[in-house]
Order: sequence, then C-alpha cells, then structure tokens
Amino acid sequence: MKAHWIGLGLALLLGGCAIKLPQTEQLGGRGLKQAEARLNAFMGQSCVEAADSDVKLTWRAYAQQETYPATMQAAAPALLRLALNDPLGRPLFLLGADGKTFTLADNRKSLGYTGSTELKFIRRFLPAFIPMDDMFFWLSGRVRPERMRAAAARLDGEGRVWWHGGSSDGKTVHILALDEENRLSRHLIADKQTDEVLFEARYSGYQKTPKDCAWPGRIELAGKALEAEYTIEFSEIFGFSPIEPQRFHVTLPPHFTVKQMTDKD
Repeated sequence: MKAHWIGLGLALLLGGCAIKLPQTEQLGGRGLKQAEARLNAFMGQSCVEAADSDVKLTWRAYAQQETYPATMQAAAPALLRLALNDPLGRPLFLLGADGKTFTLADNRKSLGYTGSTELKFIRRFLPAFIPMDDMFFWLSGRVRPERMRAAAARLDGEGRVWWHGGSSDGKTVHILALDEENRLSRHLIADKQTDEVLFEARYSGYQKTPKDCAWPGRIELAGKALEAEYTIEFSEIFGFSPIEPQRFHVTLPPHFTVKQMTDKD
C-alpha cells in the first residue's frame, strides 16, 4: 500500500515545506486590551461538536498533486469516519477512528488494517505533538482554551495581531491569528527554541452553523513535520447534529484479510 494513500485517509486533518513566522513586536496599551477582548470573544463562542459532510482531499508533494472526493463524519473530541473514493466515484478506503484505535478497509485489495492511533505509522501524518483529542478543534477552526491561557499578543508590520500561547509538551508554542470577522485565519505550531513552523492550518470560506461559531469551508495543512501538503475542501455540509458513536465503527467484511498494525510496519 502506498504511504500517501494511507496519509490521505488518516491525516485529513491533517511536504516539509519551510514556513516562516512573521516579524512581530509586543503589543501593549489600548491595542492590547482590544485584542484581548477579541480573543476572549472568540474563545467564548458556543460551537458545534459534530459535522456530516462531503469533502475533497488534495495531496501535494514532490511536484505531484492528487485530489479525491470523500464523505466525512467527525465528532468531538476525535471521532472520525472517512469514505474515500477515486475520481470516478469508486470506493477505495473506509476509515473509522475513535481517537484511540482505528480500522481501515482497503476495498481494492480486500484488506483491513487495525491498530492504535498512537502508532508511528499514523503519527507521520498527524504529528505526535498534536494530541488526538485536539483533532476536532483543528477540523472546526477552533483552539483548545487552555492553549491560549496567558497568551502574549504581538503585532506584525501590517497591523495583524498574533497570539502566542502555550503547549502541553513545553517544547512547542501555539500561534494564531484571527480575521476581521474574529474567525481563526491561521493556527501554527512552532518549535519553542528555533521558531521553526512544524505544523500550520490556514482557514477560509467560513459558513454559518446553528451555534455562534462558523465552520471553515477550506483548510490548508503544511509544515516541517508533514511529508506533504494537504487541502480539505468541504464541498457540502449536510448537518451539524450529534452523531452516534457507533457510526464511527467500521466492520470489516468476513472475506477481508486483516492486519494488526505495529510500529514495525
């Protein structure tokens, strides 16, 4: 199985390109108070906790690009079901994950793969410094509130405010920018020592939801920790109602050969 096929199914969410942090300076005074008010309003919004959608997934690396249509259901904190088709609409892969384990069905070869979501095999596409329970935050254009506690505001040369927050590992820093409508525009994770951008999501094309916060229509993923660049386009969203956990369970057909994945694979 080609690695990038699995990557499209497992990363989503999610080519080692170099992304530079903007030159900024500390923000203070009245400007800081206004920025703090905007950040507090953003973090305090009520948001949906599930989405049912059609998406297009694009993978780019080594001067190659491939796009695949898919259906995706996702729910907080890390439930995911993804049915990936080829450009002609034929089913290729079906993935189900609950944040701790996954099952992947390769319909082309009648093969099934199961294992832990913490395997190196998966963490090549969703880096280990991103907790699995943060997955829905990244998909929905949100940030876990504790990441932004005691965050510092910095101003770039174009007047945009960048918020630098903490991380659970103490080695990385979360950096985010809000757009003019107070929605997440960019969310970066950088190395705390070198300022290298390890992972970045850019959000655009927001659409309304039944809650306060909007849902992104397009997510672009890149960074040093990824082997490729990914784009997720939400071509149609069917709803934001809660989804039963059973929906994310994938049952492999009896005739499938099943492989239990390990870190040796």
